[in-house]
Amino acid sequence: MIMKISSKNQITIPKNIASYFHLRKGDVLEIEKKGNKIIMIPKEVIYKDKYPVKDLLKAEKILMKSNPSNEIPYESGDELIKNLKKRIKK
Repeated sequence: MIMKISSKNQITIPKNIASYFHLRKGDVLEIEKKGNKIIMIPKEVIYKDKYPVKDLLKAEKILMKSNPSNEIPYESGDELIKNLKKRIKK
């Protein structure tokens, strides 16, 4: 497969390749150079410094107690975080 690099040094990943690797907008790829080849590896990024593990564990316990059906009762992630912060302080 031949790709053309845009004026901003971008390429488009063909739909069949993106589908095969389950790539979506916003996903992260690691780029490596091996000899004269460019290798792109899909990566999952976990931002540990934003939410400490102990806080995530507390949040999980709270959510499981208050919502055993596993439904998400929040409109947004911000609403969830705000509610959890209130409940953790108690």
